[in-house]
Amino acid sequence: MPHFMNMNSLIIFIIRLIIGLAFGIILTRLFKPDWGIYYGIVTGLILVALAYGMSYYRKLKK
Repeated sequence: MPHFMNMNSLIIFIIRLIIGLAFGIILTRLFKPDWGIYYGIVTGLILVALAYGMSYYRKLKK
């Protein structure tokens, strides 16, 4: 495990990943029901990446 990730941040990452994937699948099923599950997974991964990007940007501005 990398030195910058302790157990607490790993648990937060896993929770964000699970919630992001769930919301990505739900959003894809709501707005594009003809798309497959893979698009939902990609949407969820994009949501998680955006969450970490916004968090990094917020810390950068302080």
